[in-house]
Parts: sequence; C-alpha cells; structure tokens
Amino acid sequence: MRWWGRWVSGSLAAGATMFLVGAAFYFLMPVVAPTISPQFENNPTLYRPWPGWTRTYMVAHPLVYGFVFAAVFLGLRRWSAFPPGVRAGLVYGAGVFAVGSLPVYLLAFASFQTSPDVVLSWIAQSLAQYALAGMTLGCVCDGASLRVSTILPAPASRVWGLLPLKDTFLYITRGMMSYTDTDQWPTRLFTEGTTLTTRVRLFGWGPSSPHKVAVVRVDDAQGEIETKECGGLVRVWNHQMRVEPVSGVECRYTDCIEVQAGLVTPLVWLFAALFYRYRQRRWQHWLQASTVNAEPGAAPDTGRDLVSGSS
Repeated sequence: MRWWGRWVSGSLAAGATMFLVGAAFYFLMPVVAPTISPQFENNPTLYRPWPGWTRTYMVAHPLVYGFVFAAVFLGLRRWSAFPPGVRAGLVYGAGVFAVGSLPVYLLAFASFQTSPDVVLSWIAQSLAQYALAGMTLGCVCDGASLRVSTILPAPASRVWGLLPLKDTFLYITRGMMSYTDTDQWPTRLFTEGTTLTTRVRLFGWGPSSPHKVAVVRVDDAQGEIETKECGGLVRVWNHQMRVEPVSGVECRYTDCIEVQAGLVTPLVWLFAALFYRYRQRRWQHWLQASTVNAEPGAAPDTGRDLVSGSS
C-alpha cells in the first residue's frame, strides 16, 4: 500500500477508535462513577452545557484529529528509526498522551476548581483513546501477527505425518470454512512449491472469495511448514505451522500468522484468532478419530463431527 493509502486508512481507523472509546466512556461513566456527571451539570460557570456545539465538536474532534495522529506516526516511521507494527503504535499512542494530554490535564487541575475524580476520568479516557488508537493504527498500516499453540496428545512424528495431508486440513477447518474444487487437490496438500487457487466461504455459506495458497517451505528437520496466502480483502496471510516434541506421547503444535488487510486488518486478525483456536480444537478431535484407522491420516468417521460443513 502506498503512503497516502496507509495514511487515509490509518486515519479512519485511528479516528474511529478514538470516537468509539470516547462514546464508551460517555455511556459507561455514569454507571461506573455516578458522582462525576452531576459535577458537570451543577457547575455551568465552569463547564459548558453538553447540548449544542460542544457535543458536535466532541463528536467531530477524534474523527478529524485521526488524520493528524496518523500523519505524525507515518512521518516518524518514514524519517526516523521509529519501528512499525502494533506495539510501536501502542508506544506512539502512549507517547502522544504523555506529551500532549497529561500535562494539560494536570495544569487544568492546578488552575481550576476541578475535582480529582473528574481529572482522573479525563486522564483514563485520553490514555485509552490514544493507546488503542495507536495500536489500531499500527495494525492497519503494518499488519498484525498472531501465535497460537496447543499441546496435542500424540508424538510429534505422528502429527507431522498428518499435518501435510488434505484430509487433515479439510477436517480441522470444517465448520468454519469451506473450499471449492477440493476433489482436485493432491492428497499431500503441503508440498514445497505447490500453489493452490480456490474460493472460500465463511461457515460454508454466503458469497465466496478467491484465495491463493503457495507452499514456500517444508522443513522436515525443524518440523515446520510455511505458506504465503492472499485473496479478497486480505493482501497478506502468511502462515507457519510448527510441530515440536514435548515427550514421547505429546507434542506442541503452533500456528504463527501474519495478516495485512488494510482498514479491515483488526477484523481479519480477530477472525484469525478465533479460526486457529478452532482448528487446534479440531486437531484434538482428528487425533482421537484417526486413532481407530489402520493408516495414519486415513479419514475418520466424520459423522461424529461436532460441527458439520461443506468442503
């Protein structure tokens, strides 16, 4: 994505995040701290009434300021050694709060007859807005990563033998994702150099989206498989699968994912977090079901699936 595209998408994401956090504080504060709201209402000489242009400004401010917020972040990355990513966005947002907001609130407390709980509510809201907006900004501009691990009740050699197979892949994804033309896929799905083009449907219904999977590395010695994937709104979906022995009867299976999808990256990341945890639970079922088969990787009795779906 070009700089201006990152700026626009990052600005919208950061502004929307600040707006939503502000709205959450507005509606939750009377419930969490019911003594604060009456202080604004009972002191009209110090606080402006909420109806009118004050409310309009408070609604518009985060959406407009998001463009400045994103521009400075991208400028720091472009003209300095400031790092990219979600964590860098968090550091940036916390820095904006520490430099731009906290001194102002402390000065206001020192200058006006404002109660400590009101000032603390301002500080908490501002910190939450800028920190979360920074994280969202880093996520949208640079993508996000995810690591999900589980202990499987099988030796590493057995899981590694099952991992590359088409039957395994279809079983562990069934229920959340369906694919077209699976009958044309090779039995051993993950072979280095293999490229698959398919269409996917979330939960097996609705419109399908194109998806491309390129297997770029299969390392038998390290027990790792890497794919580079993309499709639809998702520009980058890099996936590493790793199998590590824990004992003679258990192993650790890990999914490492990197996603980039512009403005919808946070939603894609959230889906990936749910999807790969679901897959790892299905791994447990697959190992139990495939135990009764004579050949490793032979399809189990899918009639026992807890979730059905098209493949």
